[in-house]
Amino acid sequence: MGSDDAFMQTVQSRAEATVSDTGPRASDELQEGSTLGNYQLEQLLGEGSMGRVFQARHARLGRQVALKVLRPEHARDGGFVRRFFQEARTVNQINHEHIVEIFDFVDESATGGHVYCVMELLRGQSLSSLAQAEPLTLARIQRFVVQVCAALGAAHQVGVVHRDVKPDNLFVIHRAGQPDFVKVLDFGVAKLLTPEGSTTGTLDGTIIGTPAYMAPEQAAGLPVDARSDIYAVGNILYELISGKPPFQAPAFGHLVVQIITQPPPPLPSHLPSGEPVPPQLAELVMRCLAKEPEARPQSLAEVTTALLLLPASVQALTPAELALEASERPTHKVRVAVTGRWRRQAAVTVGTAALGVVAAVVTWSGMQPEPAPAEAPVAGVMGRPVAEAPAAPVAAPRLLPPVTLTVRSFPEGAQVLRLDTGELLGVTPLVKQVSGESAPLRLRVELAGYAPLERMVELDKHAELEVPLVKALPSPRQQPAAGTQRVTGNKRRTRPVTQ
Repeated sequence: MGSDDAFMQTVQSRAEATVSDTGPRASDELQEGSTLGNYQLEQLLGEGSMGRVFQARHARLGRQVALKVLRPEHARDGGFVRRFFQEARTVNQINHEHIVEIFDFVDESATGGHVYCVMELLRGQSLSSLAQAEPLTLARIQRFVVQVCAALGAAHQVGVVHRDVKPDNLFVIHRAGQPDFVKVLDFGVAKLLTPEGSTTGTLDGTIIGTPAYMAPEQAAGLPVDARSDIYAVGNILYELISGKPPFQAPAFGHLVVQIITQPPPPLPSHLPSGEPVPPQLAELVMRCLAKEPEARPQSLAEVTTALLLLPASVQALTPAELALEASERPTHKVRVAVTGRWRRQAAVTVGTAALGVVAAVVTWSGMQPEPAPAEAPVAGVMGRPVAEAPAAPVAAPRLLPPVTLTVRSFPEGAQVLRLDTGELLGVTPLVKQVSGESAPLRLRVELAGYAPLERMVELDKHAELEVPLVKALPSPRQQPAAGTQRVTGNKRRTRPVTQ
């Protein structure tokens, strides 16, 4: 044996000894109390098909984190490791407050060790668990989904499609005094789009995601883009309103057929909280769930705007009224138009049997209200119309006893103004005694860097108002007209006149 071979064998032996002495190998079963790198595992938080998530603490700094550890069988697969690393890279590329933060990525697979991500530790519960535990109001649903749209919109701006948006991947926490703060999790199957808009890294025909929440093109194995995530947002809204996703089936093949060919069942008329579902919200959900991507909203900014323009919450029904209303609710018919696009393209393999999916595009034709009949003129003597009576003077709002007005904005620190008088009522979170009034009061909520919102509130009793704010889009710079002068610093530049 040469000296070089002996030296390499010695280095390899020392490396193996170092790995075995300092940390567990991938074949070792991790348990609470085990040490992984600089972290001691404290508690198993959850597990999935790719790996397990532990609550851990840094041995020296004492900082608590979450460790997402790839399963041993996947740690030996280069494809899984690359996908796992891509998730960490993608999340850091987006860098958004409503997306879980990943601090580090550790790959010890080359020396037989574990592969894991170091993530921020979130304390709260998934949106799925929260919706099952308590009925969600319209204001909370609006607040949740606006934040989801903000996170996914930031991902879309850097060319990332999540592809697995569902209530289980939305985590609700308290942060900096803000309740109902949403974090989007699990970018493990996210897709990076090229500048041309096509996807990279996955062959067409590969079905990736959670079946019940897939868009039709995703379920058919066709290319996806940002509008697939918009479909998923519609799925989330549908489930929060009705208590279940729009499509359910015992077998994957049957579920795929439903997603591609069948219209979603009609939404209930009331939320689980008893509040009526605004027609604008129902229309938005069905637009997001359109079979053809072209029929959906084309950006999440459009979805956010529609959510923020929803009317303020209305009086909820009691459980008895809900039961009565449900028993008298009429059935709705939906017209379905079938086109041939999915027939030509969609084919899904279920198990070992090839399932030819004859797909359809469902075009929603909302039931149009009958036009109101024109008012007939009031006839007088000999058929001549009677002169109209003068309009009664509008009565001033009747003052009522003082009430408590509570206004919360997300984020906090927004100004609340009365639009009728211009009076500044205070800054959110606002709790203020105001004079009761019989007429609704219009308020304006403003925060620097966010789009202002106006809301109507009834002051005939104690009132609470929740306002989710979204960041204002940067306005395009105004270009000076040709031939005008522009001064920069102490220098004056003349823009040439072009013909």
